[in-house]
Order: sequence, then C-alpha cells, then structure tokens
Amino acid sequence: MQIVYLDFETFWSKDHSLTKMHPVEYVMHPETEIQSVAVKEGNDGETFVLFGEDEIKVWVDHTDFSNTMLVGHNMAGFDAMICAWRFGIRPKAWGCTLAIARALGYAKTGGLSLKKVAEDLGLGPKLDLEATNTKGKKLVDFTYEEIEAMRKYNVIDTELCGGIFRKLAPQLGVRELKLIDMTIRMLVEPQFELDFKLLEDTLEKIQDEQEETLLKVAEALMPEVAGGMKEVDLIEESKKILASAPKFAKFLESKGVPVPMKESPSNPEKQIPALAKTDEEFLALQEHENIEIAAAASARLGVKSTILESRIEQFLRCGRACPRGMPIALNYYGADNTGRWSGTMKMNQQNLPRVNPKDSKPSDALRKCLRAPEGYKVVVADLSGIELRVNHFLWKEPESMRLFNQDPHKADLYKDFASKLYLKDWDDVNKM
Repeated sequence: MQIVYLDFETFWSKDHSLTKMHPVEYVMHPETEIQSVAVKEGNDGETFVLFGEDEIKVWVDHTDFSNTMLVGHNMAGFDAMICAWRFGIRPKAWGCTLAIARALGYAKTGGLSLKKVAEDLGLGPKLDLEATNTKGKKLVDFTYEEIEAMRKYNVIDTELCGGIFRKLAPQLGVRELKLIDMTIRMLVEPQFELDFKLLEDTLEKIQDEQEETLLKVAEALMPEVAGGMKEVDLIEESKKILASAPKFAKFLESKGVPVPMKESPSNPEKQIPALAKTDEEFLALQEHENIEIAAAASARLGVKSTILESRIEQFLRCGRACPRGMPIALNYYGADNTGRWSGTMKMNQQNLPRVNPKDSKPSDALRKCLRAPEGYKVVVADLSGIELRVNHFLWKEPESMRLFNQDPHKADLYKDFASKLYLKDWDDVNKM
C-alpha cells in the first residue's frame, strides 16, 4: 500500500472547539470550516498544503485511495471523521500515530501529544498553533502572513507524524495496525442504526421522574413550606436539602437503601455516612436502578442530570450529527496494562448496563437503541474468564494446566482458586 500522511486544520474559537463540543458534533457542525490539509504522499513525497474545502475536494476527487493507508496523529479521534464524513474518503486502511504511541507506553513516559512523542523520538519541535493568529477566524479573514504561518505549521505537523509512524509502526507490527484500522472503521463506518424514539421517550420519562422525586423529597423533608412554593422553587430547595448529609441519609433510609458508611477520620472506631464526592459507594448511587435514588444522588452532587440522562443525551447528539448511523467510539489500547479498548467521546458503548428481560429498567434503552440494519442481527457474546485463562496458559501454571488437560471446557479457575483461598472442598464452593 501507499502511505499518505495528512493533517487537517479547522476553524476553532473559544466556544467552538474539540474541548467544548462532542467530537462528532464538532466535525459535522456547519460552523466547523475545514481550512487546510497538509498531505505527504509516500515517505519521500514533498509535503504540500491545500487551503479551503473546494481545493481539498479537487485533490480528493483526483486521488485513488483504494490501495492507500491514511495516517494522521489522532486519526482515530478526529481526522478520520473529516475524511470519511466531510469528503467521502474510504481508504484501504486507516492509521493513527497517537494510537500507536498509546500502545507502546508513551502515555506513561512523556505524553501522547504530537509534540511530546516527536520530542521523545528526537524528531524536532512542533510549532504553536496560537502563534498563527487564526483563532476565531474563518479562512476568508486570513492575511497572507497568516496563510503562510498556517502552511508552515501544517507541514511540520505532517512531517512529524510521518517520522513517528516510520519509527514506531515497525515496533507495533501488522496485526496491531489492523486492530487500529478496525477501531477507526467502527467510528467512521458505523453499522448500527439508532432508535431515536426509544431514547427520546426514555429521556423524557427520566426527567419527569427526576422532577417528581425532587418534589417528593422537598414535601417530605419540609412540609411546612412545600404547599406554598412554586414547583421550580421547590425543586431547587430540594437540591439544597439533599446537600445535607444527615438529611440525605434520612432520605436513603426512607427508601430502604443502605446508607454507605466509612471509618471516621478522627475516630477509627466510629463509622460515619460515606456521602462525599470522593466516596465510591455514594458515587455509584448515581447509577442506581431506582431513578429516585439516582436523581437524588446526582442532585446532592450538584449535577444537573443523572449519568443515565447524560449518556442518553450523548447518544442522541452523536446519532443526530453522524450521517451514517451510530458511531462506536473506542480508544485502541486505552487500558494501558491490559491493552483493552477504553471508552471515549463520553459514550463507552462496550460498557453498557446489562438488560434483564425479567426486570426492565430505563437504562435498558442504551443497549436496545442500537439496532441492526435490515438483513442483519445483533449477536451478544462474551468470553468466560478469558484474561485469567490466557494468562495461566501462557505461564503454564501447573494446576490450571492440569484442569485444562482434564477438560478445557469445564476448567473453572475461579472455583479452583476459591477452594484454596477459603479451604473448601471443590464441591462446597458456591458462587458467593
């Protein structure tokens, strides 16, 4: 394949940028002007810069991408969406130097930015985008000097990206490069269709129930004034009440929910309610299956919406902005110790609440809204104990190998470990 390195620059301002907006919304927003792209065709090609969407489109229309690998720094989180959705580019393969650097541990040693990785590899300095003086400006407003500053900035970014790829890609290997390509395709060539109505109806129900919950809390904890206040004022007053730890604990008890407890910092022998922003058990209440509890916990934290509400809103915004279905956004090698994918763009579709057919919950909408297109089906699968099994197989752990040899399908490594840890006979080990 021919490798083509590229780097886009787009309109950005204080309030219109990737730090302020969801990446999918930013890329597809009509205000997001594609201002330039620097292109380096092959490792020996001279890097050139195209300005304006019309000029870029001419290059795209006259370029055959059928045997091309497109590489960019953060291609997986930005440039690929512009290529695929704004210009209809479908290369043979996608490559991302940021993803490669993440897999090779650069997040721990110096950082994953183009600047940091290039510095670590001794490839030279990156220029400062702020120095181009283009913040908040459309291309038509650029001066000649600003165009030339952008050209230079764009060229250096692309040259650094090419240098990083040539040094790091051989260390990663072809199999992992294929995984990066697959990860990017899940984002820019989505297959899932989105059930907007299901999400919208669920969101409306959650918001109505949240308001009802806050009204009930206020009426229960301050009945003397509740009758003479407007609902909107009562809801705000309810949030203030929930900010009180003793009153919030009283509310949980009234709902039959155990109050999270922790050791008192001043008296280790005393237990106190664990209801601070740093207490994990309390934070987990935001995802409680009872919407009243989740809404109250979010209100206590000063959050305007529950986690479920926020996720549904992200799904809706992303689905409405994307022209081709529901993107699956994951970070390749996001978990740096195991190499697993991690969630990104505030969606994490690999970690959605489970659906229990016998006990429906509002959170079911997150999974059920992802629909297979006509002629396809969604297949849900999981690998049982896969990390433990592979680890023990690679290290040839003697007892595990004995179990594998006896019957690889029935080899229960967790049960074997529990029998040793709790000094139980094999048959006496239960799920707990």
